[in-house]
Amino acid sequence: MVGPVRPDRRRRLSDDFAGPAVRGSAVMASRIALSILEHLRTRPGAPVLHFGTGTISAGDLADRIDRLSRGLRSLDRHGRIGIAMETAPDTLALFIASLIAARETFVLDPSWPEATIAHVTASTGLDAVVAQMDAAPAGAIGAETLARMGADAQVPFSMDEDAAEPLFTLFTSGSTGMPKGCRRTETSWLRSFEADRALADLEGRDLVLVPGNLAHSLFLYAAVRGLWAGCAIALFPRFRPDRVLALADRFGDCAMFAVPTQLSALCAAAERRHPGVKRVLLTGSKLPSAVAGQARHTFPGAALIEFYGTTELSYVAARHVDANDPPSLVGKPLAGVDVMVVDDAGAPCPPGARGRVFVRSGMAFDGYVRNGRFEPAEASIGVGDAGWLDEEGNLHLDGRIDRMFQSSGRNIVPETIEAALAAMEGIEAAAVFGIPDPVREHRIVAVLKAPVASGRSAIVGGLKKSLPPYAIPGHYFECGDWPLTVSGKPDLVTLRERLDGGTLEPLA
Repeated sequence: MVGPVRPDRRRRLSDDFAGPAVRGSAVMASRIALSILEHLRTRPGAPVLHFGTGTISAGDLADRIDRLSRGLRSLDRHGRIGIAMETAPDTLALFIASLIAARETFVLDPSWPEATIAHVTASTGLDAVVAQMDAAPAGAIGAETLARMGADAQVPFSMDEDAAEPLFTLFTSGSTGMPKGCRRTETSWLRSFEADRALADLEGRDLVLVPGNLAHSLFLYAAVRGLWAGCAIALFPRFRPDRVLALADRFGDCAMFAVPTQLSALCAAAERRHPGVKRVLLTGSKLPSAVAGQARHTFPGAALIEFYGTTELSYVAARHVDANDPPSLVGKPLAGVDVMVVDDAGAPCPPGARGRVFVRSGMAFDGYVRNGRFEPAEASIGVGDAGWLDEEGNLHLDGRIDRMFQSSGRNIVPETIEAALAAMEGIEAAAVFGIPDPVREHRIVAVLKAPVASGRSAIVGGLKKSLPPYAIPGHYFECGDWPLTVSGKPDLVTLRERLDGGTLEPLA
């Protein structure tokens, strides 16, 4: 059982970054790292991590974690460690090692501009940043250099049982703005591991497919979750649907964590059925009904499980996907999660009434890290999602409060229009924006991922079957090079910049 957070934990987490750095040989009391190492050391010869065309044994991965941990502890200061690495075995090993050696780990996206990485490093007072290579970004320590330091270091391993649990800060994908740091305790993930136990149903014989970037919280969670359960895992340097499918065919008994855009790409790439995938665990954005139908054909017999969650909240609600479910449904709140839907005045909404979604949960984060300051989270956390609870207590979502706009006095929910567009044949993805208009407040504009099989008039005709006339976009643009965030969501900032910059082709 995962024990409760000590009563003084919230107070200590609200401290700023002025505390002393961790020094010396004592390690943090990381239950996640120690459990993973125990699994690895009980079967040292077993293949446990697949990457590219290679495989790493459990013993080799345990040794790598140990060397990197010793390398970190040999540094003069290692209290706050940044990781700015592409997806690779060393990235995962270093994260696990940092749970042992550092007080707090910051997982940075290496694709950020170097100025952004430098700003985060300076504003949060990082003691060191570890990257694939020395000095890239400037001042970073290469992972191989760190491992050599650990191999040479005579740093005794001693566990401080009274030490505070390690912290780690993950970053949101920034689909509508700059990334925000979300600070977590290890306990919050351990509670998440317990919450998804029945649905994920991971067993030691399973191979957990992790097809995304470890800079994204979902995929880092999936990789750690798989090792914690005693499973083998598969990482991929880049998302290649053919390679994911080939590995699933080769091993069978696979569980896969993915976002809906990845599932759609896998289905599109599949030339036949792939029964080796037994469970598909989806989150990150709402699963379109059309993609769910394709997945049932591509992965016959696989359980499709959709989780609603965010970097801040972890798991909130879940469902086994059914063809008869309404498209807004995300499922029942998980045990220990209290979901509230409130109106603009903060009063509870009756069943079926749309409002702002707030969550209380022991799996939630502790607060945001912005510009070097820690902002503790409220007891009830809202991340801008809108929806409602039905009579049975199921949660439904229909967009984000911050994306909604008005057109001719009507509230326009972009996600509802995007779902209707994405359900049409020939449209792979859609993004809807409100463009200021002196008469109508906003014009509704849709950007569509090419190729588009039909023209504007056919699209408008199709939308009339599912949308009221006032919600149908009046202007359409094509975008062939569809930008995505690290989490696999449409990069709305880049799409809006292209739209405003006049670089998109209008649809005839």
